[in-house]
Amino acid sequence: MTDLTPTDLEVMKHAFISIAELMGASLQRSAYSPNIKERKDESCAVFSNYGEMIAQAEHIPVHLGAMPNSLDAALENCEMGKGDQIILNDPYMGGTHLPDITVIKPVFDEDLIGYVVNRAHHADVGGSFPGSMPGMSKTLEEEGIVISPTHIVKEGEVCRNVLEVFNKTRTPDERIGDIKAQIGANERGAQELVKNVKRFGLEKYNKFTKQITDYSETRTRKIISELPKCQLSFSDHMEWEPKVRLKVKINIREDSLDFDFTGTSKQVEGNINAPRSVTHSAIYYVLRCLLPDDVPVNQGCYRPLNISIPEASVLNPKPPAAVSSGNVETSQRVVELIFRALEDIFPDKICAESQGTMNNLIIGNDNFTYYETIGGGAGACPCGSGESGVHVHMTNTKNTPIEALEKEYPLLIHAYKLRKGSGGSGKHGGGDGLIRDIEVLEDTHLSIQSERRTYPPKGIRGGDDGSTGRNLLIKGGKKEQLGSKVSLSLTKGDRIRVETPGGGGWGDKD
Repeated sequence: MTDLTPTDLEVMKHAFISIAELMGASLQRSAYSPNIKERKDESCAVFSNYGEMIAQAEHIPVHLGAMPNSLDAALENCEMGKGDQIILNDPYMGGTHLPDITVIKPVFDEDLIGYVVNRAHHADVGGSFPGSMPGMSKTLEEEGIVISPTHIVKEGEVCRNVLEVFNKTRTPDERIGDIKAQIGANERGAQELVKNVKRFGLEKYNKFTKQITDYSETRTRKIISELPKCQLSFSDHMEWEPKVRLKVKINIREDSLDFDFTGTSKQVEGNINAPRSVTHSAIYYVLRCLLPDDVPVNQGCYRPLNISIPEASVLNPKPPAAVSSGNVETSQRVVELIFRALEDIFPDKICAESQGTMNNLIIGNDNFTYYETIGGGAGACPCGSGESGVHVHMTNTKNTPIEALEKEYPLLIHAYKLRKGSGGSGKHGGGDGLIRDIEVLEDTHLSIQSERRTYPPKGIRGGDDGSTGRNLLIKGGKKEQLGSKVSLSLTKGDRIRVETPGGGGWGDKD
């Protein structure tokens, strides 16, 4: 069969992207938890029969970039047949952090034609504190149950012994409901994949899976070949004591990019360690930001990348190191690290630093767990001001509406508003952060994982820095400033107020 025409490629590209989008819609509709229903903290993708990602929905970058590693781990550790689905959350086997649970389904017509995969953040998977993201966890065991790749569905039957593992969580009915929603979303995706393969024909489909990834690789290499051949580097520090250094060196070759993180600090006895799959996700996200919109996002884009990360470092730790904040916070800082390294050769693209955090807020007890990532200021760019009150970079979720939050949980919202003046000034101003002020209506536990409480998001090209964030405990009318990562107990009537960072400004004001 001759190569597919550009029209064929475009039509089929959108057809397979729509499968991932339909999976996401199905998962959101059938999930139990507000975190998936309302915040849409989930991601879906479609893979070829040889295990390469060929299409993804525009969901959450840190989820999507790690999915190829999850499928690799499943293929290495499990035999998958018709009617099977595999579950995992192990950060050292393709996962990100323990609350992110991945479910994988091989799809057969007569023979294997591909895989559908979804990943969703569960509000609690056990561990020492509600929400499974303790502020100061040191080992993976403190963060919850660990699921290495195993069958959750075998020959069409749900594996009840695996579901029983979720009885160790604080809200097992909600967890099991969300897992079943993930299984159902994969079933929907499998139906759509079979339907589309029949629609286009198996031969044409097989041609598409090869040609679309080869096309993305070719386009990516062509763009790299037009860049100046040079070495770039940048280093920064996490908000951790003793100081944790992040360092990257980028070597632009003829048609490939080398990313070398030598010089990054060793892994720590804490939770800011980012699994290798998360570090890869940050690199993939930056690449996607720099590619033209018409380049299809699939695994072909990543073939020109050579990535070297020192073992036992904070960006490639060894078990049993804790990793919960590495997924949500360190990933954000790695994105900014790479952007700053590339600033000089992309002066018309690189923005000032955004809030650099997901502002993870978890409140719960044995009866409920509320989890939220809170938006903040986006960095200003060469063409305009940064957006205010938005999620940036590695997260792409919505917020939990106040109406849904107060209906589902024993919480009362005192304030939810923009933090005026928190964005850095400049020719183009950085976006403002947010203020979220919540009163607990029963005794609970609190965990916060955040960054940019000490080091502000930097402005560039003469723009001013954004404001640092603040975490405040309001108890008996008195305010106490908390650290960037903390776990503690709250008494009925206590309030937690999170003021998120603003984005940096771009360019001199004059």
